Amino acid sequence: MPDRAADYPRYLDTLQRLLEFPATDLEAALTQAADTLASVLGADKVDAFLFDPSRDSLVAVGTSTQPLSALERQLGLDVLPLSNGGRSVEVFRSGQVYTCRNLLADEGEVRGIKEGLRVQSIVAAPLDAGERRRGVLLVSSLRPDFFTTLDAKLVTSAARWIASVAERAELVASIRRAAVEEARRSTGDELVSIVAHDIRNYLQPITWRLHALAHRARAAHRDDDVADVRATQDILAQLASLVSNLLDTARLESGLDDLQLDALDLAMLASEAATAAASPQHAIDVQAAQPVMVAGERVRLRQCIDNVLANALAHSPDNAPVHVYVSRENAADRVWAKLEIIDEGPGIPESILPHVFEKFFSAGTEGRGLGLGLYIAKRIASAHHGDLVADRYAGKGARFTLRVPALP
Repeated sequence: MPDRAADYPRYLDTLQRLLEFPATDLEAALTQAADTLASVLGADKVDAFLFDPSRDSLVAVGTSTQPLSALERQLGLDVLPLSNGGRSVEVFRSGQVYTCRNLLADEGEVRGIKEGLRVQSIVAAPLDAGERRRGVLLVSSLRPDFFTTLDAKLVTSAARWIASVAERAELVASIRRAAVEEARRSTGDELVSIVAHDIRNYLQPITWRLHALAHRARAAHRDDDVADVRATQDILAQLASLVSNLLDTARLESGLDDLQLDALDLAMLASEAATAAASPQHAIDVQAAQPVMVAGERVRLRQCIDNVLANALAHSPDNAPVHVYVSRENAADRVWAKLEIIDEGPGIPESILPHVFEKFFSAGTEGRGLGLGLYIAKRIASAHHGDLVADRYAGKGARFTLRVPALP
């Protein structure tokens, strides 16, 4: 059929209307565009098929609200597997516009479209956004010799806009999902912080009552009761440590944990931490040739060292020492104070190494703890303008290296 010159202004107006559709809701925008095209072209059905990699199929995400579209869904033709072939799949693969005015005689079309829907004329155009092919725009009519060359041009132009809409709508949806996830995570963190704070308030009176109970039991020589109280106190101490880690995490992440910096000897801090953590099963050997001064907060730096030492001891076999080396390290931009903690355990598997400092990540500690110790230690290092890294140490186990700026 020849082009209808009188239709040019109407088609240009249609393209302008398409450009005004919002691109925030993918299905709604594509359905609205399909209805508009069906109305302007007098088509019996318009589909915006998008490729779904999980199904290896073209899926009609936006479809005009017409009787033929309802029949299409009823016959299952709103999903076109690439393996089944057909003209829409061919357009998707080739990127070439396809027009047919007598589809019933077209051997390359899917039988369901010809015999089930009785479609006789189609225009199919690829949905290309930049260098990415998103799917196919398919315009169908039950009448033969229906679409003109100008109709095909309009469909081709509309396909470019629809592909852009799909791209932007998915980006908006992705941003929304990320915002919702961030809000959920923030709300969860706030809830955890509140619950942890309340639990700590309840722990203190329980601890006092246990001390009183232990005192009475010792006075009455009830040795079994004394042993039970001690076991309960140990469990409460572990719970208090978990609560403290949760609260520390919340403070560090909120940025409200302002550091009170003093001149500290990192070697002295390491020695104090080693003395407190060492046991008959695990000796901790600290080597430092000289004082290594840093600007830091004593409590937080000590907490950082304690957490890393606790991790090293948890992964060390019995009677295997943990080695601590403190030194100064000259770099191009500054002088660093360096503290290395090396255990003789099995080392860190390559698959786990990238995750050891992630929040709530815990491996190989028999389920004890929340996986916050190393996460907090790294955040403390960052708060001191330094870093904490982990690697495998040749001939031994895992090595954790803390670096913070050194003072002269």
